[in-house]
Amino acid sequence: MAELIFADYEENNQLQKELTQIARSLHIKPSFVEVKSRSLLVNTAEHLDSIVQVLACYTRKKLEESRILYFIEHFFCFTDKQEQAEIAAIAKQFIEQEREEVPAVKELDTCDYHVKEAWRKILSEKELSFTFESFVQFRLKEYLDLLQVYVECAIDEYKLELEYQSFIEQLRKCAADQPFLTSEIHVAFDGKFKLYDDQFRRYSEKVLQLMHERALVLTKEFDLDEKVLGPIMGLAPEVLYLYLEEENHGMIHTLQNVFQERLIKKPLKLFYAFRNKFLEKMDGR
Repeated sequence: MAELIFADYEENNQLQKELTQIARSLHIKPSFVEVKSRSLLVNTAEHLDSIVQVLACYTRKKLEESRILYFIEHFFCFTDKQEQAEIAAIAKQFIEQEREEVPAVKELDTCDYHVKEAWRKILSEKELSFTFESFVQFRLKEYLDLLQVYVECAIDEYKLELEYQSFIEQLRKCAADQPFLTSEIHVAFDGKFKLYDDQFRRYSEKVLQLMHERALVLTKEFDLDEKVLGPIMGLAPEVLYLYLEEENHGMIHTLQNVFQERLIKKPLKLFYAFRNKFLEKMDGR
């Protein structure tokens, strides 16, 4: 049996209600908790895992969002409310493992694990009385430290996204302002990007290199991909046909963001059909 003490009677009752609601949402009977005047008695003799799950859920619900915002403002000095909200949203995505493509986040423990372990340890101690505030202060250090690391990763990602948006805006403006050098380009993506002209002839490495160098001068950007984005920017097509089966690739999103309505996506199988038909027509002349 563990006793969770509160200075405020109303807070005690509110916690009991929330624990009951959370327990029911998790399909757990809330009979493990008994209300006293200023404390809750938690019966840990049975169903410890279920009790830990409920208390961990309550703890994260009560602490996580406010602590994330606190770290963003007071540790990393982001005072703009819009920036805080955007960073917090990224942090929550990382914490909930909704964006596993970021290498730094893949290596991190889950917040849920640390909160559950903290509750498991304290509830396993015999006849212990404690306050929720003392639990947060003395038992959740690993969780709060981890939360801060997630916020750091979110800030890094936020800065990268700002840089990416600036990069895209610069390329988009350049693509809109430059006269068209070619009427159309056909790009086939089958795991690799292959660039073809308006007669379905594949561009040589020499041409791609020259167009990439042209793009560096036009865009004044020095981080242009030299195999795909750079050459396409240099070729300045009026229409960009992109043939693909799988859209989950960063370069595809970048091309779409830069060329917008000038980019037309088609199934990859159509590329081979169009190309074969065009070549047959040329051979028949």
